[in-house]
Amino acid sequence: MHAAPGTLSAVPDLELTRDPDDRRRYVLDGVGTLRLEGWSGQRATLDAGGRAWQASPVGFWKRRVEATDAAGTPVAEFEPRSVKRGGVLRVGGRELQIAPASRWKERYALKDGERELAVLEAKSWGKRPVRIAVDDPSAVDPLLLLFAAFVARKLADDAAASAGSAGSG
Repeated sequence: MHAAPGTLSAVPDLELTRDPDDRRRYVLDGVGTLRLEGWSGQRATLDAGGRAWQASPVGFWKRRVEATDAAGTPVAEFEPRSVKRGGVLRVGGRELQIAPASRWKERYALKDGERELAVLEAKSWGKRPVRIAVDDPSAVDPLLLLFAAFVARKLADDAAASAGSAGSG
């Protein structure tokens, strides 16, 4: 049984979980790993099936996120919307959307046109920062799913920072 669009099933298909032996490494069972890099953890190495991408915020405001392959060639990028949450994720000539899937939670749908590929619910880094529901795992490249998880978690962090700064004025 599949969940309604924009919702996670009662038991999520996947969960990004911290490796108990390495606090900076997160595992997405059956997909790959995400390892935070640098002092602030703003960069990550995504590894799936013997392939690896480096992901990090780029640009002056560090809102855009880019992934590069081992040769340093850009392979994916996320461009956030300027007003609403979410944005455009470009990978290999495809233009996907990361669209808000809830008004109350940091939940995002990874969409290819109208087709929902995955729903990601993110919170700040901890033991389980991202839950993911995927209807058809073969429809999403493992590195793309890890990149989307990294982006969703960054969007959650940005939203928390915005809420904190709005409430402190």
